Formats: sequence, structure tokens, C-alpha cells
Amino acid sequence: MEKLAPLVLLVLVVAACGCASEETSNLTSEETSNLTSEETSNLKVEDLKVVPKGYGFYTVTGQITPSTDFDYLEIVLKWYDAEGKVVGTDPLAWNTNNAKAGETIKFSASSYVEGGTPAKVDIMISDTPFSGGYEDSTIYKTTINV
Repeated sequence: MEKLAPLVLLVLVVAACGCASEETSNLTSEETSNLTSEETSNLKVEDLKVVPKGYGFYTVTGQITPSTDFDYLEIVLKWYDAEGKVVGTDPLAWNTNNAKAGETIKFSASSYVEGGTPAKVDIMISDTPFSGGYEDSTIYKTTINV
């Protein structure tokens, strides 16, 4: 019985540490909403530009620097007209494999918009293949004007 006491104590300490770290990593929805996409996604996204190519074709360029390794990243583009109506969605405008922490990746995402002239675009980055721009799989989102 005396030999079991230290083992039981060790198990209790490990369990308590695990619970404490789990509690501190959980944020309320209000706390999460106060964070920017960049703070919650482990991605630094910079130099975003929309370049019209003519005849409904557009290119979104920029650079991504992950702060952790990602096996996969993809960009979904969702285009809106001046009234806020969706005029096009490109569910897989760009993707890459094996994005390494600290390595800057330049990207050029091409898209065709046939539903009208876009005024702004949502740029959504996911680490899930074929995410389709669903909010629950988006790890970074921003909107820029065209």
C-alpha cells in the first residue's frame, strides 16, 4: 500500500495539470471574437492586392507566413457586388502542401467572376482540403475592396 501512494499522487498531479492547461486554452466566444483572424489562425497574411485582368478575370496576390507547420493550405475567394450580393465564389483559387513555420509563401490566386462587377472579395484560408469556404473550416478570413 505504501508503494501505491506515490504513484497515486503522481497520477493526481498529472491529471490536475492537464485539466488546468485545458481550461486556460479555451476561450469564450466573446473573447474569440475580440481576436483578429491573424491571432487565431497562426498565419501572417500580408500585401493583399486584387488585380483585374479583364473579361471577368481577377487575380488576388499576397504572401502568407505560417507560425506553425501546416500540411495543407487553400484559398477560397467569395466576390460581392456594391450592394453586397454574392456575384461569384471560387472554392479552390489556390493551394499548397507542406507550409513550414517561418517560411514566407507568395501566392497568386486566380478567379473568374461572371455574376457582375465585384466591389469586394472575402479571402478565406483553410487547412482542410476542399473546404469550399465554410466558416467552420476557415482559419483566416479578411475582406478587401476591389
